Amino acid sequence: MTVTSESVTWGLGLSLFLGGLGLPIPENPLLIGAGYALSQNLAHPIHGLPLWYGAILGGDLALFAGVRWLFSWPSVNALITRMVGAKRLALYQELFYEKGGWTLFLARFTFGIRAAAYVAAGAARYPWLRFMVVDAISVGIQVVIFASIGYFAGDKIEWAKATSETIAVLLTGALIVTLLISVLATALMKHFHKKAKAPHPPDLHRGSP
Repeated sequence: MTVTSESVTWGLGLSLFLGGLGLPIPENPLLIGAGYALSQNLAHPIHGLPLWYGAILGGDLALFAGVRWLFSWPSVNALITRMVGAKRLALYQELFYEKGGWTLFLARFTFGIRAAAYVAAGAARYPWLRFMVVDAISVGIQVVIFASIGYFAGDKIEWAKATSETIAVLLTGALIVTLLISVLATALMKHFHKKAKAPHPPDLHRGSP
């Protein structure tokens, strides 16, 4: 069976789209593999990069739109309000509106919480324009970072002639970089979350009630 450039390009695109929909498909290893495919001429950058970028964006937008549509049902809203509480739900929506951009941006680079963050954004009815801008920027950075890892690793060695030790070192290095990015993004998310929950100082210029 011959592997063609089109099959590699579209296979990666479909997998990235399904990952964007929230399925447990890790996007970062796929993008590293995409970068390797580019370095070995198994995919063309003019066709591959826009397709992979659009596939992730398309999956993200479909997930976000689906959640917003679901939460537009009065019965669903009433159920969530009863479960969470009206005041708590209003506070949650306000905090997500203020700090949601950073949450969405950083969730792109963390393990296991990106889909949850996007569902939360839809439930909080995060503005469409803000979501699209934040998602477009974060996906662009994600594609550049992880595709570059795969591209430069594949460009440095001939994998068919490489020893198992060399391949293990390169894969371990890529995993470490991915983990470090995830840890940093998670730490920043916790930082912004704490700032959002911190009580505001009293307004000394306002008269006492």
